[in-house]
Amino acid sequence: MYHRLAIGGIVLATLALTGCQSFPGWDGDALRTEPVVKTVHEPGCEGDDCATVTADYLRFPASPALSDLLQKRLFSLASGLSDEPDGGELGRAESFDEFADQVFAAAREARQEVPELPGYQADLKAEVVSDHDDLLILELDGYLFSGGAHGLPLTQYLVIDRDTRQPVGLDEMLVPGQRPTYEAALKRAHRRWLSSDQASGLSVSQWPFVVSDNAAPLEDGLSVKYQVYDLGPYAIGQPTLTIPYAELDGVLKPRYLP
Repeated sequence: MYHRLAIGGIVLATLALTGCQSFPGWDGDALRTEPVVKTVHEPGCEGDDCATVTADYLRFPASPALSDLLQKRLFSLASGLSDEPDGGELGRAESFDEFADQVFAAAREARQEVPELPGYQADLKAEVVSDHDDLLILELDGYLFSGGAHGLPLTQYLVIDRDTRQPVGLDEMLVPGQRPTYEAALKRAHRRWLSSDQASGLSVSQWPFVVSDNAAPLEDGLSVKYQVYDLGPYAIGQPTLTIPYAELDGVLKPRYLP
């Protein structure tokens, strides 16, 4: 059950930030990261049905702009808590406190309609999953629960070019005019996936192939991540399709091929 979110008041937060710690060997790295850990409980609420927001992500001490981008992309994952197509205000939160305040406001509104509703939960996470060929690749994850049988997981790749210190999307990785070839390669990856245990018993007529731009060039191929319900029911989770680089020669720009 999703509820419209509105900006609430000031959040009284319990904040734990492990600062001034970068990963071993990354001293002097312009894209070095530091862990950020935050836990905030709904202020003025007692009991098991109170909302909670947790975050375990990263910041770039030498690049405030990238830190800001990462946060905003994490917050945008939580748009699934809203009944608005674009996530409403929640999808455009500017800070962690504003984001948490919106979740708490939604939880209070939901309890007015359904007093027995379990507490809202929003968990955000970001971690480095690959660092190769001057590309730093992070995986941003969100888990959102607003009542019902289960929560909603969401995942997004963030690919950063070390040379420019800028994020790179799929369209920037593709050779101009090669999107149809990419989509054809992705469809072949989908057919291979259909023979996996994860897709066992899946009705393709009910869950047809769809294209995803949520892609990252990892060491073993182009990884394309899907959300729940994109390719199958909730029970199969979030499928990842991999396109071998051999199928992407002339499709991806040489910069993004190993």
